[in-house]
Amino acid sequence: MRIGATELLVIFALALLVIGPDRLPEFAKKLGEAMGQFKTYSSKVAKDIQETVIDPMEEAAAPVREAVKPIEEMDKTIRDGLRDVEKSFSDLGKPSAKKPEGEKPKAEPEASQTTAPAGQAEKSEELSKEEEK
Repeated sequence: MRIGATELLVIFALALLVIGPDRLPEFAKKLGEAMGQFKTYSSKVAKDIQETVIDPMEEAAAPVREAVKPIEEMDKTIRDGLRDVEKSFSDLGKPSAKKPEGEKPKAEPEASQTTAPAGQAEKSEELSKEEEK
């Protein structure tokens, strides 16, 4: 909370009325000293808290953080692998690439049109017929 110029002027006017013009400088000096002491004590308390509470807690937490790093890396690796598997399952049955609308799909070569030896061509035809059944 910041005190603006108008608020400061109102506070000064009230202090002048309540305390009086002859005692106001003495009161302001004591208020300034008290504020300085409060600032000194509060910075000492903050330093003590830092040294006695925060620093030891950070030192105690450092080994825990180091121990957790490999687990976090393993978790990331597993999650990445699961995403890949989920993507593979979600892509099942979908065409791998979209073809332009005007382009006709290419006919797949039959087993007899391949350059395989004659004996293998007959076997592949038999296998394809069995797979259809």
